[in-house]
Amino acid sequence: MNDKKNLYKKNGNILYILNTLKKYTDVNHLLTINEIKLKIKKDYEVDIDPRTIRRNINLLIEVFNYDIETYQDNHRGYRIIRDAFFEFELGELETIIQTFAYSSFVSKEITDSVINKCLSMMSIYEQENYKNYQAAIKNIKSDNKEIINNIEIINEAIKNNKKITFEYYKYFFNENNQLTTEKIIPKIPYKLSPYKIFYGLQKLYLICLKDGMKELLIYRLDKIKNIKILKEKRNEKYSEQEIDYYIKNNVAMFTGEQEKVEIECNIILLDNVIETFGKDIKIKKINEETFYASFYTVLSGFKYWCLRNIENVKILSPLKLKKEITKVIKENIK
Repeated sequence: MNDKKNLYKKNGNILYILNTLKKYTDVNHLLTINEIKLKIKKDYEVDIDPRTIRRNINLLIEVFNYDIETYQDNHRGYRIIRDAFFEFELGELETIIQTFAYSSFVSKEITDSVINKCLSMMSIYEQENYKNYQAAIKNIKSDNKEIINNIEIINEAIKNNKKITFEYYKYFFNENNQLTTEKIIPKIPYKLSPYKIFYGLQKLYLICLKDGMKELLIYRLDKIKNIKILKEKRNEKYSEQEIDYYIKNNVAMFTGEQEKVEIECNIILLDNVIETFGKDIKIKKINEETFYASFYTVLSGFKYWCLRNIENVKILSPLKLKKEITKVIKENIK
């Protein structure tokens, strides 16, 4: 057994060298051939001749197209340069870490797993920045560990044009007035045609159509459990373009029929309107302080956007929305 292990060790030279360069080098840390040799000896208990190290580095460069800076390039040592086409750059890894650390739709276990995978792609010096890393976030992480599996199953169902069924959970107060999550159990299990998973309001959502309904439904993935793919073909009522349009114009993940709205806004909301409703909406400047915008959206969700920005938004149409918001304001100032 030891003979086999020793044979395998000898055959791993190029991987020892590659892993050492990935682990111990970056733009500020280079290794000489002798330092590479010592690192390999320490980490893998294998002694590699300096000529073999040079030969394998050339092999990595010439045959496997790794971007490696050599002593001939800088007269200081060797370092591996991340391939922007195939590998995550440091800024991209940091973005993934921050996104998962501050996302409430994934559990702490999933977050820790993703962060550890990102750290494994960094050099030991880059990892130092995360040695005592703690996300400044309250206890709002989801308890649902099925979300990654949910994504895979839903994507498989969409790919194969199949319907799905699942259990959906919401918060309730139990008989002791304690907050808990309970399954919403319909009399007849839902049969749903999944169309797309999308990200909004710092959550992942599924947009789908329930059998017997005309309007699209939106479910949060972190509240879905025990999802199953059915044999039945999904309903193809909506095209991909229609789904994308619906998602883009849905402000607060409310479902319902989309209607045309017209608003007049203070110029300070220009960025907010474009970022929320898109660049392709009808929009024009009125004067130095105000602008006009028109687009289609779900009114139930748009109402809350208007209330959040009430001091800087004037609703031109529809009239029923204007009356509804006026009523909400009057009831809350009594």
